[in-house]
Amino acid sequence: MTKKTAYFYFILCIVFEQLGNLVISYTEGFSKLLPSLLCLLFYGICYFFFAKSLKVINLAIGFAVWSGVSIIAVSCISVFMLHSDLNWADFLGMGIIIIGIAGMNLKGEA
Repeated sequence: MTKKTAYFYFILCIVFEQLGNLVISYTEGFSKLLPSLLCLLFYGICYFFFAKSLKVINLAIGFAVWSGVSIIAVSCISVFMLHSDLNWADFLGMGIIIIGIAGMNLKGEA
């Protein structure tokens, strides 16, 4: 598998996770059948593509980037689609996550 294909799978993983994250807010504790099934389907597809991408991407780096991007994406979804509020501490935390992910991706090469 090429790096390009692995990163394409990685992007699909993030997209399907965000779909699952959006739909889970409509499951009402998994008591509504259709949103619950969609949520499980989207998360299943997400993990399928994540596993495929790990053939090339390092697990620690992949999981860190996936988690960081997901936190920021879920925050945007909750603000713009679900009308939640974020405060300064939320933005500070997301900034720290971004710095941490960038640090993990440094190769130490000059």
